Amino acid sequence: MSEQTSHLDRILAAKRAQLAQHRRDRLTDRRIEDALAGLAPPRDFVTALHTGPAPRVIAEFKRASPSKGVIREGASVGEIVAGYAAAGAAAVSVLTDSHFQGSLEDLGRAREVCPVPILCKDFILERSQIVDARRAGADAVLLIVAALPPPTLQQLIDFAQSIELQVLCEAHDAFEVDRAMSAGATIVGVNARDLRSFEVDPDLPLQLRDLVPRGGRFTYVAESGVQTVEDLRRLRHAEVDAALVGTALMQAHDPAAALRELIDGLVAP
Repeated sequence: MSEQTSHLDRILAAKRAQLAQHRRDRLTDRRIEDALAGLAPPRDFVTALHTGPAPRVIAEFKRASPSKGVIREGASVGEIVAGYAAAGAAAVSVLTDSHFQGSLEDLGRAREVCPVPILCKDFILERSQIVDARRAGADAVLLIVAALPPPTLQQLIDFAQSIELQVLCEAHDAFEVDRAMSAGATIVGVNARDLRSFEVDPDLPLQLRDLVPRGGRFTYVAESGVQTVEDLRRLRHAEVDAALVGTALMQAHDPAAALRELIDGLVAP
């Protein structure tokens, strides 16, 4: 698939059009301060990803996806993320983009019922989206390297951190991992799915693992392609800190039970 017609390009074009329809006045420091006044402090996403046996699971809520179509139409975000937390998820990820049948309202509902840190997963292109995520209850946000020019990526990382949000910076190849770290990212996720073509290479997070230092201030997350206990064990062998698991859980009859089975299988002798 050519770069001009990639799935990612089409999604980003739709997002830019959506943002243009709701363009607001310039976000001054005072406006940001007013928007965030009185909010509870975020929970510590990074600490959650380093607590308990590795790889810790970020369990994802989504009703649909551009690559899979409808997965679980009408699913209750409150019911599912509460189940994830009870089943042992280190954190949860909530899709807020319309391509996934998600919304900021889903994020807010998740915050009401979920005691573990919440990642807001969207195609973030500007500061206003980060402010909206923080107001809705996010503890961390996703920034996609392929979606952002280098200066913008660094600016958005800095801005998110300035309002107490942690950032999972997503890459898909060695060049993007380098860009993420050069921009100041300390939580680096490698997505096994190429957002341009939607093709999945489950081995990619393993192949790129050595590009991110182990221990210290860095956290390494494997995204997409995780379906079985054996997948998690392979990640553990490579010293991957956390794995984001979405479709396999949302397609299960009981997402929370499916998560518990993965976690129990990982710690079993």
